[in-house]
Amino acid sequence: MKTSVRKQFARLAFASGTAFLAAVLSGGVWGQDSQGQSNTEAARQKKDEKVEAARDKIQGARESAQEARKDARGTVREDRRDIRDARETAGDKIGDARRDARSEVRDARQEAAGTVRDDRHTTRDARETARDTVRDDREQIREARRDARQARREFLAERLRSGDFGLFFRRLADRLQVSDIAGSGAIAKAGLKEGDEIVSVNGKPVHSEREFVDTMFADHESNKPAQVVIMRNGQQQTISINTKPFVEEHLNSDNNLHDFGLVLDENDPSHVKVQSVIPRSPAFYGGMKSGDMITRFNGERINAVKDLVQTIAGLTGGTTSVEINRNGGSRSLDIEVPNNQQDEARTALKPALPNTGTAPAPQPQPQGNFNRAPAQPQPQPRPNLPRQ
Repeated sequence: MKTSVRKQFARLAFASGTAFLAAVLSGGVWGQDSQGQSNTEAARQKKDEKVEAARDKIQGARESAQEARKDARGTVREDRRDIRDARETAGDKIGDARRDARSEVRDARQEAAGTVRDDRHTTRDARETARDTVRDDREQIREARRDARQARREFLAERLRSGDFGLFFRRLADRLQVSDIAGSGAIAKAGLKEGDEIVSVNGKPVHSEREFVDTMFADHESNKPAQVVIMRNGQQQTISINTKPFVEEHLNSDNNLHDFGLVLDENDPSHVKVQSVIPRSPAFYGGMKSGDMITRFNGERINAVKDLVQTIAGLTGGTTSVEINRNGGSRSLDIEVPNNQQDEARTALKPALPNTGTAPAPQPQPQGNFNRAPAQPQPQPRPNLPRQ
């Protein structure tokens, strides 16, 4: 814009100078003409007219230049105003863009903060849910253990075998025959003898150990004696057996010895001697062997079987120490305390059988799974809590 104004001004100045120069030259030529003296006045007038015309042209040129300058200045002012407006507009746009960007950043930060808060709440809720789940699981485990302990205190005939109260049979063609009887406990006072053949119980013929136990204790809550018909020395006899002592004996016994995998021998009342160790049991994995004399259990002195039973009853899990006497030497062992409760109640005391040098006849296996090995204690799984 400035360049165009300068060009216009230059053109006007050139035109004014050319006119002035032409007028001067014309006057000079006219003054040298010797023949035009007579027309001096006319020439002067013409000269004056030409000078005046030149002056008018110069004045017009000056006025045109001034107008051009004014127009140029106005154009420059307008251009500057436009530039200023453009700058202000650009500044406004930049400011708006900055404000928008800051607002977007602020909104993004707020949204991110909200997301973080939500994630924290979600994590907190997940942790609380996991803790609640763990508490519920632990409570269910405790309830299951209480139920199991309560069930162990209940007398359920279907969970017993005749060997649990010291009576052993062998199966004949159509009936059972007593092959062995424990020398102590309620069965020793029941009146049965080795070699007796069981004909019926409470009027019902029995052909298996399971039928004998179920029929004998079917009405034990009424405290009525069970009527057992037997054949002894070729003669039929009826023996009245009171079932209450059997029930009390079972409820007062503790089956945790079997859970540990220990079978004790009562032939020597002055010692707590291990008769055998059940394979794959805590005692088996702890290193106990047949013939070991238990002297201390969980730090408590053991003088009799009842001391061992009472000590075991107070254990709740983990590992316990056992001191034994083996081949005249003292040893210390660590045994895991089983947490699980067996579904089938068993006695762990071997009956005091006479030492005849021969093993009792093998016992028939009744229907049903009664000889399962004790299940190994399994550690309770820990919940996968979120990391703090």
